[in-house]
Amino acid sequence: MVYTRPNVYDIAFRRTVFRLLLIQGVLVLSAAIIAYLMQGIEFSLALLFGGAASIAGTLVGAWRIRIATDEAAHSTTLGMAGFYKSALMRFVLVIALLALGMGVLKLPALAVLIGFIVAQTGIFFARPLRAH
Repeated sequence: MVYTRPNVYDIAFRRTVFRLLLIQGVLVLSAAIIAYLMQGIEFSLALLFGGAASIAGTLVGAWRIRIATDEAAHSTTLGMAGFYKSALMRFVLVIALLALGMGVLKLPALAVLIGFIVAQTGIFFARPLRAH
């Protein structure tokens, strides 16, 4: 096995994803604490579930974007297909998790959606790092 050093773009990508996940986690936990104080434990747990659905979507999206970027280095057509596939996979995963939470687990829908929205707002605060 040959060790190759990660390039600066890989490092910047990983740091950006980590920072985004950290911001999303802090926002969701803050909202869950506030929800616990105002609405109780059930609302707070449902809010955490909604936030976790968003964070899971972020993880899948980052994983697929990384794969699509590698594919784009070999073929632009495969790269574009990979980017569309990543968006579709993220969309399907998030819809499935939200349906699971609100439909199967019967969590309060408002709390699940608030958790999802709070986590999604983290994207606005996590600007991408530039490779140096």
